[in-house]
Amino acid sequence: MQNGEDSHRSRGAIHALLVPCSSRKKVRPGMGARAVSFPISDQSCLETAWIERLNSLPIACRADDLYGGRGFQLALRASQISEAPLYAISAGLGLVAIEHFIPAYGLTVSGKGPESIAARINDHFDPESWWSAVSRGPYSTPMTHIFSSGASKCVIVALSRSYARMLASSLDALPNSAITRLRIVGANLGPILPSRLSPSLLPYDERLQAILPGTRSDFAQRALLHFVSSGLDVHPEGDAATHHGWVMSALSGKKAPVRRQRERLRDEDILALIQQHLPRTTGIGRLLRVLRDREGVACEQARFSRLYREATGGRGLV
Repeated sequence: MQNGEDSHRSRGAIHALLVPCSSRKKVRPGMGARAVSFPISDQSCLETAWIERLNSLPIACRADDLYGGRGFQLALRASQISEAPLYAISAGLGLVAIEHFIPAYGLTVSGKGPESIAARINDHFDPESWWSAVSRGPYSTPMTHIFSSGASKCVIVALSRSYARMLASSLDALPNSAITRLRIVGANLGPILPSRLSPSLLPYDERLQAILPGTRSDFAQRALLHFVSSGLDVHPEGDAATHHGWVMSALSGKKAPVRRQRERLRDEDILALIQQHLPRTTGIGRLLRVLRDREGVACEQARFSRLYREATGGRGLV
């Protein structure tokens, strides 16, 4: 990446950045603001009930003061470098401008823990329908609003696979003029997104690890930061084909590191390991690294965050 952020030509080249929100919240939500507080029922009933609940939740803080985690910090840095507005893609609130004030909440479309809304649905979960519902909520910015101005400036969307499933239809419904401005970054999104969006998908893969190391959970945000700080610095006015070619060139010659095979354990076994390493090691990020690197244990960040909170009673979340 370039040195001296003041010289970035990406400033003025980006109309908006859209990134997944973080499962790590700096303000703990009340029980009524969590998915687990709802009875198991049909998805349409849950969609209605959640929107009604949102209208009654107290405001907690600005969005950028609610979301924690390395991935969200990388996105904030990309926004600062480019001076582009940042929006959080939230499974609970819709598309949220980070300067807006929002309630604390606990809801995700990923995993099977107490914050998983899919676990509260008694039939097949439809993530696109859920997104359509929360997009009509009181804190969401319409996707069409993002593309209603900005002339030909890029709109860059960072997605995990679960969030790509949630937004696929909304992005596919955009007009051609918007699709030409769209750049999508993430890992292995091709099989999930509609073919119409393929030209907008930048070809980042595991070789990014050799340029900007990190975890699987922050891959999309790392790709976002790399493209904003380096790709758009070279081609601030490039079209999708030019940007696609630049990413291919940037990754050329790089080798993806061999990933260590880690053992998957039951919740109770991971809890025992957390207790073993406390209090010598505290904080979700630090202790997760100990489990992955020293103990050789596989554990997704959202799952580990839940188990860490259970082990510590919600203390020491940073």
